[in-house]
Amino acid sequence: MTLEEESASLRIIAQCRDFNLRLAEQQALQGFRLDDVAIGSVETSFALGLSLRGEAHAAISWMRDVLDVMEDALAAKATVQ
Repeated sequence: MTLEEESASLRIIAQCRDFNLRLAEQQALQGFRLDDVAIGSVETSFALGLSLRGEAHAAISWMRDVLDVMEDALAAKATVQ
């Protein structure tokens, strides 16, 4: 991935995160439990991973890879925003 592609990817990730957080805030105002909203978000991530990888175990592996990247960024004191 080029620096330009990585920059574009990070912008898209931030936009998706912000969109999902705004939706979660609206759902909380409607009385949804944030635990349920969070689990729904994880299930959505799984569905997207399944679409990307085509198989359930591969989708979960993809999700683990994403979490590893996030953890590495935190360990390097980087912010993923």
